Amino acid sequence: MSRFCKCVASLVTIALLSGCQLGARVVGFGTAVHVGSSRLGSISLLPAEFYALHPELEKLFGQPVVFDTVLSGRTMGKQLAAGHLHYAFLTAAEYAELPSDAAPELLAAAVNKKGETKRNAIIVANARSNVKALADLKGQRFAFGPAKDMLLDRAAVAVLQKAGVTLADIKKEIPPFSLSGRLNVGGGSPEIAKIVAFDAGVPGGVIDEITYNDLPASGGSLLGGPSRDMFRVLGETEPMPEMVVAASPKADPVKVAMLKNYLISNVKNKPDICKQLGVTGFAEPDAAAFEAVRRLAAP
Repeated sequence: MSRFCKCVASLVTIALLSGCQLGARVVGFGTAVHVGSSRLGSISLLPAEFYALHPELEKLFGQPVVFDTVLSGRTMGKQLAAGHLHYAFLTAAEYAELPSDAAPELLAAAVNKKGETKRNAIIVANARSNVKALADLKGQRFAFGPAKDMLLDRAAVAVLQKAGVTLADIKKEIPPFSLSGRLNVGGGSPEIAKIVAFDAGVPGGVIDEITYNDLPASGGSLLGGPSRDMFRVLGETEPMPEMVVAASPKADPVKVAMLKNYLISNVKNKPDICKQLGVTGFAEPDAAAFEAVRRLAAP
């Protein structure tokens, strides 16, 4: 055997022994189960959120499991429909991007720390501002979540519009800091809470209910962070579903049932898996809630 061949064989062996995702992709070492998500992996190609879940799934299926990074719900839907992905972890926004002809089976919905598979968001104003009602947000700057986020962006827009506050009424952001003209905060609810509490130029914003409820009741400070008494609650959004696990229509029905049972019955007793995924377990999904997400996302 040449030195080159020996080196290649050694690298493949090391990858397999270390549990590296590369090993599961090597032809000849067994057919892999492919799981899609938009989470980005490390050097080993395995996203940190799945470190604890990965070996459990390999034991469950009795074969290698590969986590494939797919950066859009539309692409994940196509790959599920074609059977290139057997399963996928989908956010509400990614579910809304699925092609209309994609028909994945929803297996299990993530349960949050409130013990629910949905959460809503709260429209808040700085308690020291003159914003007393949703209508008072006209002409003001407003902190939305990441662009196209179903809860902190689109659901918040829907609440404002229902109250008669259109996007044209919200004070525009100056390019090039915002291409959309809106203040979309990439850090999500925790960062939005700080902005509304401490930036007098942004009197309103949207914070998810779990972040809001986790804030101390009082005693907020610039160094320690905001407290609930620093905000005035103006309204709330419709609830949005949490992450869902879906199966390809071409996946093995027996293994589909095995995965569903494992997620719903076992994950709640696996603290490492729960912590990494940011869940407290999984439950039966509410298909109607996800169809509502599609309607909200429709142009």
